[in-house]
Amino acid sequence: MFAQSGIIGGPSTFEIDGEQYIAVLSGWGGIYPLIAGTQAADSGNLRNVSRLLVFKLGGTAALPPLAPEARLDLDPPPEPTDTASVGRGELLFAQYCGVCHGHGAVSGGIVPDLRASSLLSNELFYNVVLNGVLKDAGMASFKAALSRDDVTAIRDYIIHRANEDKTEKPASASSR
Repeated sequence: MFAQSGIIGGPSTFEIDGEQYIAVLSGWGGIYPLIAGTQAADSGNLRNVSRLLVFKLGGTAALPPLAPEARLDLDPPPEPTDTASVGRGELLFAQYCGVCHGHGAVSGGIVPDLRASSLLSNELFYNVVLNGVLKDAGMASFKAALSRDDVTAIRDYIIHRANEDKTEKPASASSR
């Protein structure tokens, strides 16, 4: 049966009135949806549908259908022309950003997908990354580790990735 979301917990079994059941938790958790990025997207399902699923041996019930999946709107700024900056940004992204925002700049659905960020085209991007404007939402300042030039390279890489993928990626509800 398709559980409609990732299953990361081990199952348990129990019996009630002579009937055997198997229970499992579904929904993303742990580190996988944070760092897997492109691999999580390749799984075909980035949705986080957290619930306890209980199956009765011999049961025939089915899960209700999922609502149609939203599309991730990628409308990035133009492709950066400085390929050296994009390459440097890829390395910096992997070192500082990928652990939360995903391999290849593809979110696993738990944190925002930066390829769709409206901040890519304005100064607020620097305030978020360097000055911690969103620290209360979990985005720490990287001012002690990154320079403005480093952040420009990271932004160039994200814009490059968004331009590569702009017509094909689905979104999870939490990516918006």
